[in-house]
Amino acid sequence: MAQKKILVYGDSNTWGWIGVQEAFPSSRYGDDERWAGIMATELGDEYDVAVDGLTVRATNLDDAMDWNAITADMFNGAKMLPAAIAREMPVDLVIIALGTNDLKADTNRSAAEVADAIIDVAKVAQGCAGGVAYTYDAPKVLVVSPAPLNDMPHPDFAAMFEGGKVKSEAVGAALKSAADKAGIASFDAGAVVGNVRGIDGLHLSKTQHADLGRAIARIVRDL
Repeated sequence: MAQKKILVYGDSNTWGWIGVQEAFPSSRYGDDERWAGIMATELGDEYDVAVDGLTVRATNLDDAMDWNAITADMFNGAKMLPAAIAREMPVDLVIIALGTNDLKADTNRSAAEVADAIIDVAKVAQGCAGGVAYTYDAPKVLVVSPAPLNDMPHPDFAAMFEGGKVKSEAVGAALKSAADKAGIASFDAGAVVGNVRGIDGLHLSKTQHADLGRAIARIVRDL
């Protein structure tokens, strides 16, 4: 039996950012400690899992800050997704794990608007049949709502995500509603891991990565 191909497409929590007291710079968890790696291990040899996680990546927004060689539009998940899928084709399933960076104060998005933006990215994936001079079907899509934020001890993160904790706690329900309406499979990370427990209040703890990876593996098998 041919392997099923999965592409995990996310932000810093997919990349594996380790929360630190000083906010940044930081490093990342190992491949076998990040939720996507744990999911891959749980799924076993019948699945081939590719991971595209990028710190700062949002749904359909460019980033406002100057990150040197990485330009603002490169953090726009919707813009970069077609190329990410084309690199990995044929892809059976894309798991979209975005939304945290849409909660920044300067975006001024409500929980419902964040959910709608995640669905917009999912619809991009659904439109990615074909590729670059080859023909493959568009992948199935699973959208994962971000784990709700927690209190952020560092003033830089606290200012960046001012008001984000309250909104983040409503994204899971908002995404389920939007996904059901669009006929797209969804999963609420917060229902499994609760609010993020990394020391910075923004990123998952090692234990949460493990719990999330195992939970999503069960969903993938069902799909």
